[in-house]
Amino acid sequence: MSLFDELRQLEDQGIDLIEILGQDAFLNSPADLQAILAKLWRSGENLYVELLYFLTHRRFSPPQAEAIWQAILKHKRKMEEQLGRKVRFRVAALDYLYAKASLLKGVRVIGRPELEVLLSFVNIDEVTTVYNRRYFNHVLAVEVQRARRYGSPLSLLILDLDNFKQINDRLGHLEGDSALRQVARLLKENTRQPPDAVCRFGGDEFAVVLPETSNSEAYSLAERIRRAVGRLALQPRPKEEAGRRPALEIHPDRREEEAILAVSIGGATFPSDCEEAEELVRLADRLCLEAKMEGKNRIRMSGEKKGARSEA
Repeated sequence: MSLFDELRQLEDQGIDLIEILGQDAFLNSPADLQAILAKLWRSGENLYVELLYFLTHRRFSPPQAEAIWQAILKHKRKMEEQLGRKVRFRVAALDYLYAKASLLKGVRVIGRPELEVLLSFVNIDEVTTVYNRRYFNHVLAVEVQRARRYGSPLSLLILDLDNFKQINDRLGHLEGDSALRQVARLLKENTRQPPDAVCRFGGDEFAVVLPETSNSEAYSLAERIRRAVGRLALQPRPKEEAGRRPALEIHPDRREEEAILAVSIGGATFPSDCEEAEELVRLADRLCLEAKMEGKNRIRMSGEKKGARSEA
């Protein structure tokens, strides 16, 4: 878990570290504060950088961040002397960063719930409504760091839809988008929401980040997904839409050899297979490509000596 996420978790528990370090609030004892700070400092990230990012969503260098934090505290005391009343740290920070230091431009005040809604649009793929590549890069880095800290496994699946071009050619791009949404829905239904993260990795590729999941557990999930995608089939439209082409829907009784859509899956696990997030992606992606080259509708996992098509 990143320091930013730790700060958010503390806030959810009613511990606002910005208010505490900004001298607006206090914990029950100095020892409690020291225990929290010791845990945060061990993450290897700069506390002041993350505090200011948590406050402004703008990153400053470590020396600049510490200097800004101290300047805000000084500005806060000066404002309190001039106004003759207490001034909260966030108010002093806004006045200092916007009016005095001119480090922020065009500031608008917005509540956290509204901010979360806005940020969700940044991280969501508009076609499939799962997370996008931007969020994938973020969450994978966070989870690799967390897995490294706690010594837990982290698996990654990369999925590439087989024969997707045929969907677009036969039914058009709107039905192609519908197929992508169907697959995205299957992925969400077959994973834990949260902590797993389903992301659109590329055009017809998806990625699934699986915290605290071993290689064998990831393989079992990949097989479940492969079978579920194999049940996607062409279904007639309702009578009132008879003039339109058939839609792609789930057909529980569809035999795998009759499926119009299939998926090739590659998977790898941290830390047994690699030491960095980029290496994990590269390995899972390569194994996915090998699965396609070996005949499609297959799973290749780093823990398997030989990849073969799973039995239906």
